[in-house]
Amino acid sequence: MNSRRTLLRTTLIALAALALSTAAFAGTQFTGNLVDPAGTLGHFRSNTAPLVIHIDHYTEDAEAQRLAGILKQKGPDALRDALWDQEAGFIRVGGGLGYPIAAARVHPTPDGGQIVRLMIDRPLSQREVINNLRTVDYPFAFVEIRLDRNGKGNGQFYQAAKVSLTGDKLEVENYSPQPLKLLGVATR
Repeated sequence: MNSRRTLLRTTLIALAALALSTAAFAGTQFTGNLVDPAGTLGHFRSNTAPLVIHIDHYTEDAEAQRLAGILKQKGPDALRDALWDQEAGFIRVGGGLGYPIAAARVHPTPDGGQIVRLMIDRPLSQREVINNLRTVDYPFAFVEIRLDRNGKGNGQFYQAAKVSLTGDKLEVENYSPQPLKLLGVATR
């Protein structure tokens, strides 16, 4: 009887610890403004749109290494296939529907801030595929946000990107001459 209580108590403590550690990373939300300096977001009335990023969980080190191995050994098409099944949260631009974020990573900075990086297997339009546009060679979207210790900052949004690895460093090539800007980003 006593061993059952001890086992139950140990199990409850372990579950509570797991819930607390998961809660610390779950449900992170960022808001900000997406700014298009080049004016390529023609479907908006201006060159800015509100942005919401919701992270359900950050991608663990082992999973990030697995995805990097796929990119290194099999290339970007295999990485896109692997990301298809992943969902770490969503990103929503303007009043539109959210689109799944495949991988989300966060890294501390020396000044107490954070760098948040998001990888998205971007939706290819039917027009891109049928007309075999050059943009189909840029099947990812990539976001990098630099936050200060107060959870505020700015970032960049590569809406059509190629990715490759140089050693262990992820290289991101944007289709457009310049990435979109994320301004006034704040953690909610």
